[in-house]
Amino acid sequence: MSKIVMALCLLLSINGHANEKAKAAEDAYALRDYTEAGIQNTETAATIYVELISNEADPVVKSTYQTKLASAYYFLGSALSKKAEKKAAHQNAMDVADQVMTTMGVDSAKAHELTDAEIVSLKNSLDDESELLLVEAMYSKGISLAQWGKLNGISSSIGKLPEVLGLMEKIEALGYADIHEYGPYRTIGRINFVLPGLFGGDLEKSEDYLKDATMKSLAPGQRYSINGYNNVYFAETLYKRGKETQAKAIIKAFRAADFTTLAVGNEPENREALRVADGLAADWGI
Repeated sequence: MSKIVMALCLLLSINGHANEKAKAAEDAYALRDYTEAGIQNTETAATIYVELISNEADPVVKSTYQTKLASAYYFLGSALSKKAEKKAAHQNAMDVADQVMTTMGVDSAKAHELTDAEIVSLKNSLDDESELLLVEAMYSKGISLAQWGKLNGISSSIGKLPEVLGLMEKIEALGYADIHEYGPYRTIGRINFVLPGLFGGDLEKSEDYLKDATMKSLAPGQRYSINGYNNVYFAETLYKRGKETQAKAIIKAFRAADFTTLAVGNEPENREALRVADGLAADWGI
């Protein structure tokens, strides 16, 4: 057997092994949940992605694994019970997202400050796949930083707010406002709900963004968003603004939703959002 043929066989064997590993990671992540077993599945997925990343030379494939790893870390930050573990998971997600941005030619420390000219340059230089990976990394960095800040407390993390909001705004400027069922709008809207007015919170702005996130992602022919948290967050803002009838209508519609009409791939998060909606229904007398 020639050296070329042997090398080709070895390459195919390595690629086949990597594909099997990638499938195993995806399968484990699909079984994530806010239970001990679900957390273990997510940790398994993260471990496999770390291995895949360490053995991958292609920058785009490597970045693909890294964006999936960042998602796994973010989920762990939401599902783990100990504060220190949650903070560490979100920090891991941010670190991995930073690596993807660097690969795509963006200074991660300044991504939230990209100028219009820099955005145009990026869109001209990156192919569609790389552009989406960059946006995914920016989104992961932003939502993980928001959760990290929440865990650290408003007074000690308020300085990070411009970075979170800036990342969401730059994602929109890049043309991806609809990513993750209008995740940038959901993030901005929720921040303005959670933050006291003294720190820049604005319930009217929260309502505007969450209304857009919800109305732009409605299930066909329905009054609820396919993303459970769009419904929950929008309803909470409406309720806090004194629009109780509208808030209750959204929660009622969401709780009665056909689960199969909600976003595919978001099943664990949508189940958790329904649990939150049940709690709101009990509190609001629905």
